[in-house]
Amino acid sequence: MTPPAVVYNTDDGCFDCNPCSDSIRFKSDQSQKETTIAVANIICIVPKDNCGETVYSLLYLRNDAEATGIKDERLLLDNILLATVPKPLAERYLYAQLPPHLCPSGSRRGSMDIIVSTTSGTGTGASFFNNILRPLLSHLGVNEYKTHETQSTQTITELCNAKFIPRASERLPQTIILLSGDGGLTDMIDAFHSTLDSLTVPPTIALIPIGTGNAMANSLGLLACPAAGLVALLRGTPASIPTFAAEFSPGARYIIDEGRQRVPILRMSDDGHPRVYGGVVASWGMHAALVADSDTLEYRKFGADRFKLAAKEILYPSDGTEPHKFRGAVTLFKKDNQTQSKHEELLRRKEHMYVLASLVSNLEKDFMISPLSRPLDGRLWMVHFGPMSPSSVMQVMTSAYQRGQHVGNESISYEEIEGFRIELGELDERWRRICIDGKIIIVETGGWVKVHKDPKRLLNILLLQNSPHQCNN
Repeated sequence: MTPPAVVYNTDDGCFDCNPCSDSIRFKSDQSQKETTIAVANIICIVPKDNCGETVYSLLYLRNDAEATGIKDERLLLDNILLATVPKPLAERYLYAQLPPHLCPSGSRRGSMDIIVSTTSGTGTGASFFNNILRPLLSHLGVNEYKTHETQSTQTITELCNAKFIPRASERLPQTIILLSGDGGLTDMIDAFHSTLDSLTVPPTIALIPIGTGNAMANSLGLLACPAAGLVALLRGTPASIPTFAAEFSPGARYIIDEGRQRVPILRMSDDGHPRVYGGVVASWGMHAALVADSDTLEYRKFGADRFKLAAKEILYPSDGTEPHKFRGAVTLFKKDNQTQSKHEELLRRKEHMYVLASLVSNLEKDFMISPLSRPLDGRLWMVHFGPMSPSSVMQVMTSAYQRGQHVGNESISYEEIEGFRIELGELDERWRRICIDGKIIIVETGGWVKVHKDPKRLLNILLLQNSPHQCNN
């Protein structure tokens, strides 16, 4: 990207920055050209040489519609040059040196890989990489990395087994920039936790969310502003990712290809049961059903709204029947925080509508399923309730979009757990689907699933502790 010819002055009268404002105005004293930039779109400011003089490049995200006049949600990386950097801007955005996780790769200094998921969300990963991430790294002088585009649902798992896990075992540092939704992160969690038991050097993952729900990213604040994920890449600090393990009865299978295929779960627990790992959510009932039903190309074109559309179909079946009542025995594993004693609680209810355990607060940007969850605190919270009228369920879901107010409903159970077990009593396989971080697993008739927190933390993710932004959107 060629820097603009105009250098903007930041003397009094040419620079307007109100800390509480949504935008910042710049004006060139040479051409009198003015530029207004949304605060939430600013990524950083980096020093640049301009014909022997030091100027400062302010990098920000610009909506393509600003240039074309055509309604378009695509964001592009753009920049303006500043003659000087006022103190308010310097304190918030000046980027003087690379953080350790972005240092150039070397024999033992670490490596950096970028994974671009080609199927996450509405398929914008490649565009984001080409239009934003790659030019941003070039501005920062970061050119030593390898890029991988996913070719199948197994690409990330294969990369972990072939490259990332061996490097971690050799105690070599590595940074992985992941342009993906929750599924890509889950693939990494499952691969590492299924393979490694000994102490390693955890890879540092920079999650750039391009999925549909983006539960992890939303819960970490990586979508609070358009630039938040990129700011976390530059200023974030590594924090370990808590996980859970899900074990299944022997006949459990993954459902793939829009529900048309079943594939085996290859990894087994010590007692021979299929086992997968996750870091976001484990569910059965309405949530698992709507995630499974909406995982099609037809639904995905609606973005996050696909979940709402699928939910309406489940609650208001087209054949006019009542919504399904999910049958099974649910046991919760709990621990007394004072005595640390553990106990089990079998729910008296045998019919259920919603059974969901979460390590994160938000399943979507505004859908706060667990308001007491804090980023990466490792606490597992369960939300569950029995059969209700469709209108009552919709009211519960609406309340979840209102900063988690659903947990105040007396019909909703919300509690911290160590894990749970479900013995499914369903004959129709449609109601025997389990959701683990967006992946769907079907359990055989009479089968079961058991979920428990895993003590190991084998991956780090960049967490934005104190964003320079006061995000207003």
